[in-house]
Amino acid sequence: MRGRIRPLALAAAAVAAVLARCASVPPPDQPSGAFPLDPRLELEGPFDDAVSRGWRALAAGDPRTAAHAFAEPTQGASARAAAIGGVEALVLVGRAEEAVERCASMLDPEVPNPTTPLLTACGEAYARTGQPARAYELYARAAAHAPKMPRVEARSEELREAAVERMLDEAAKDAAAGRRDAARAATARALAWAPRSASLLVRAGDVACALGDREEALADYREALAAGGLDADTQARIGEVALEAGDPGMAVSIFERLSAEDPRFRDRAAEARLAFRIANWPDAERQASRARRLTRSAAASLVWWMFPEVREARVTSGIVATDLLERRDNRPMIRAVSLGLLDVDPDTHRARPDAPLTRAAAARLLVRLAATLGNPRARPECLRDAGALRGAGTDAIRVASRCELLSESGGSAVSGAELTRGLDRLRSLFPAGEVAGRD
Repeated sequence: MRGRIRPLALAAAAVAAVLARCASVPPPDQPSGAFPLDPRLELEGPFDDAVSRGWRALAAGDPRTAAHAFAEPTQGASARAAAIGGVEALVLVGRAEEAVERCASMLDPEVPNPTTPLLTACGEAYARTGQPARAYELYARAAAHAPKMPRVEARSEELREAAVERMLDEAAKDAAAGRRDAARAATARALAWAPRSASLLVRAGDVACALGDREEALADYREALAAGGLDADTQARIGEVALEAGDPGMAVSIFERLSAEDPRFRDRAAEARLAFRIANWPDAERQASRARRLTRSAAASLVWWMFPEVREARVTSGIVATDLLERRDNRPMIRAVSLGLLDVDPDTHRARPDAPLTRAAAARLLVRLAATLGNPRARPECLRDAGALRGAGTDAIRVASRCELLSESGGSAVSGAELTRGLDRLRSLFPAGEVAGRD
């Protein structure tokens, strides 16, 4: 009888050893999800039965039971696995804030070799407490640590997109508040995390623009335009920044392309072309075109520069302005007076070259210049009666406004930019105009 009992006892002991080994070694096949993972992964057992029960409960979707199991006293590798499982259970029962507190100590830099389950558990905890940047960092480490887990990689990509968005939002807020270093750091972090897509580069450029770093912004915008896929309004906004930042060449390329497909951008394309030409003008004319209050002499210089016909016109008028004779820059002004583009006071014989150009005088200049250009029978409809308005200020303003050469309102004085636009518009109406000689 004893002989029979002994073999049975040995068999029972062998079965018990197999069961104990099964309880201490993770099953070979893990669930396919990125979270939760078996907390025993990458740890060397043996493991207590509490850890095995906790994992079975997690895998079965019962995190409360799992939390109780993981809370049982354990030692060694079991204690570490139970701590990881406890974080996973806290996240799954909606106590992610508490899980984050535990992760702070478990992820201490002095604790070596964090496992993939720990990284994903803490990553999920940060994700569910609205901290996608920290969540992505942990999931990215997990994906690099366990490259054969596609779901971990997929979750890492999800969090990367959210993290980049959050970083750029924070960068924009920091830029608006004047926190330059913080804005730059957040932008750099976002650019380091994500492929340099067009949309990402535009947002990085927007942050640089808000900080006043126009050159850096334009560099980001150029790269975004090269990447392609930007909508027309975004491209137009970049074109406006390019104009403001003093890069009319970039603005021309943008608005020319847009105007070829959408007529609402044609005016901006024309303005960009003008800005590009102005950027290459001599200093005096360039400064005149940008003057806030344009003088009569500066207006004459703009006409002289923009209309070669004025420089080459044959003039025999005997009008003399005494205040022009001693000026070194008198040639454009004398020509404007001789052609009747600017008036001379009949009593004092003064042309007042340094006086502000009034709106009425600017309108008369534009209308009179139009009357001398081209064939009178071929003039645009809006300028048909230009020749009959040699002296009327209000009528000249009306005609100039009708032809979009000048605004009817905007103050008594005219800026260099407004007159330059008017002259450029007039130039486009008479691309091959000729000034009639005066006999």
